[in-house]
Amino acid sequence: METILIKCPHCKEEMQAPAGRESILCMFCGERIDLTAAGIKEAENNRPAADNADAGKCYENLNFILEHAGAACKEYSAKVKAFRKDSYHELFERYKEENYAFYTAVKLVLDYASEESLDGIYHQIAGAFIREQEAALEQVKKKNEKFTVQMDKNMFMAVYVLPSIKEIRGSRANELAEVICKEWGSSFKDSNIIASDYDSIVEGFKRKLCYVTTAVCQNLNKGENCEELRLIKEFRDGYLASTQEGAALIEEYYDIAPTLVKRIAKDADAQAKYIWLWNTYLAPCVAFIKAGRQEECKETYCGMMEELRKEYMPGRETRR
Repeated sequence: METILIKCPHCKEEMQAPAGRESILCMFCGERIDLTAAGIKEAENNRPAADNADAGKCYENLNFILEHAGAACKEYSAKVKAFRKDSYHELFERYKEENYAFYTAVKLVLDYASEESLDGIYHQIAGAFIREQEAALEQVKKKNEKFTVQMDKNMFMAVYVLPSIKEIRGSRANELAEVICKEWGSSFKDSNIIASDYDSIVEGFKRKLCYVTTAVCQNLNKGENCEELRLIKEFRDGYLASTQEGAALIEEYYDIAPTLVKRIAKDADAQAKYIWLWNTYLAPCVAFIKAGRQEECKETYCGMMEELRKEYMPGRETRR
C-alpha cells in the first residue's frame, strides 16, 4: 500500500497515512484528519519501502479497529449472563470466532506498529472501547440501570475482550490490555477491571468452596449444590474476580475464612449463629444477585466477613 507522510493539524504529530484516502483518524489524538484539506500535503518520504508497507498495514487495520469496537461488544449483556464455569469455554471460543476479523486487525496493528507509535495506538484502541460504552450509558436514563449496564460491561471486558487481546501473546498485547484497564478505570466509577487471560479465568473456577456460605448452607440442610450457594460462587468467580478490588477481597477471604468456620463450629450457639448469618447477610446477598445489584451484594458480604472477624478473630485487621 502506498503511503504519504502527514502532520496532524490538531496535535501536530507526524505519521504515515494510506494514499488515496479522504480522511483518517489521528492515531495520537483521535481527531479526524481531512486529507484533502489545505495544509495536508504529501511530504518527502525517505523511509525504506518496507517501512511504508508496514505503516500502511498498521494504519489500515487501526482504522478498522476504531470503527468496529462497538461490534466487538455486541450483545455483551447476554454474553455476561451466560457466563458460567461449564459454559465459558464454548462462549469464549464462539466470541473469538464471531470477532475473528477484529482481533486479527489488532494483531496486525501490534505486529506492524513502530515503537514510537505504540503509545498512541494503545490510547486510540482503549478510547474506542470507552467511547462505545459512553454511548451505551447515554441511552440509559435511570441511575440503577446505568449501574447494571456498567457492571455488565466491566465483566464483559474482563472475561471476553481482554482475554481475547492477551491470546494474541507478546509484550505488546499485554501492554495494550493494561492500558485499556487503566483508562477504563479512569473513565468509569468503580470500574477497576484487571487483564486476565483465558487460562487464569478458568483456574479461578477451580478455587475451593465458599467456606462460610457452605458451612451455613450445610447446617441449614440446604446442601452443597443448592441454588443459593451456586449463585454466590458465580458472583465470586465472575463479578468479584473481574476487578482489582474484588480479587484482593477474594485473596483476603481465603486467608481468614477457614479459621472463621472452625471457630464458629466450636461456638456453643453455632446453630443460632448460622441462622443469624443466613437471615442477616446471605439471604440478602442472594436477593441482590438475583436483582442484578452486585455492588450491594459485595458490600453486604464484606459486612458479614468484618462482623465475623471482629467476633472470632479480634486481633486480625482487614486490608479493606
